Amino acid sequence: MSGAVKALDLRRDSRFALHSGSDDPPAWSGDAKVAGRAEEVDDDEQKASIRNEGEPAGDSHLFRLDVTELVVVGLNEARDRMVIESWHEGRGVERRERT
Repeated sequence: MSGAVKALDLRRDSRFALHSGSDDPPAWSGDAKVAGRAEEVDDDEQKASIRNEGEPAGDSHLFRLDVTELVVVGLNEARDRMVIESWHEGRGVERRERT
């Protein structure tokens, strides 16, 4: 959607973080986060190449996401410790448990 608030925010500051929703305890299954930077794609031909067939051209924003961080938080099998699994650009994959 042209002029969308989030698109205008990303133009001003390209950092983004997308968080998953959480279930209510005691059924909590965990959370996830993806973060990085967004770069706007201005090329009309590239925009057209990803548009669904039959979708009107319209004026819209397209961003390429450069993911620099992935995090998944959950519980171990015994459900007595928090497990944090993450990947960060330049550091690789890490897994930590804490009470």
